[in-house]
Amino acid sequence: MSDRNGELTRALSSGSAVRGILPDLAALRLTIFREFPYLYDGRLADELNYLEQYATTPDALVATVRDAGRVIGAATGIPLAAEGAELKDPVRTTSYRVEEIYYLGELLFYQEYRNRGLGLTLLQQVEDAVRTFGDYRYLACATVQRPVDHLARPNDFVPIERFLSRTGFTALGDLVTGFTWQELDGEKRYHPMKYWIKELD
Repeated sequence: MSDRNGELTRALSSGSAVRGILPDLAALRLTIFREFPYLYDGRLADELNYLEQYATTPDALVATVRDAGRVIGAATGIPLAAEGAELKDPVRTTSYRVEEIYYLGELLFYQEYRNRGLGLTLLQQVEDAVRTFGDYRYLACATVQRPVDHLARPNDFVPIERFLSRTGFTALGDLVTGFTWQELDGEKRYHPMKYWIKELD
């Protein structure tokens, strides 16, 4: 499905149709994840391998925004039950059922397209689609935790947590998970990530 808003085109893809946009999605991730707070030095092959799950997992989806054919923003979603133990196991220590949670993998835009309301539009598109699945009561995500005095933090940095709070997400207590990845300086580091959750009405 797609629609037009000025020169921008939105689309929602699932199943094998996702494979056609994986290179664009990988390029988007590799560019934005180099920014703070990720500082991720990724490789295209690893990205494509990771993103393949969105083409093969039932109920997984990718929402995209294009400008003159170029993917300039995207949101990805997948059942939490289909994610790895790093994301599932901490949730199992809570009263929430993993099987009732849909995981928002990312919501990303190239810098020049931010602060234009596009994130709200894509989030709503994902939520509307997840409601049609009928099996999920919650939408969840996890955000990278960095010290407020981190040397790489830009002066104009706006934490994603502000967007999450404004759109109905709440922090899931002190629950955290974590992943290790290589940063731009070549060092591999462990990165704690905090859970956020939103009830789907």
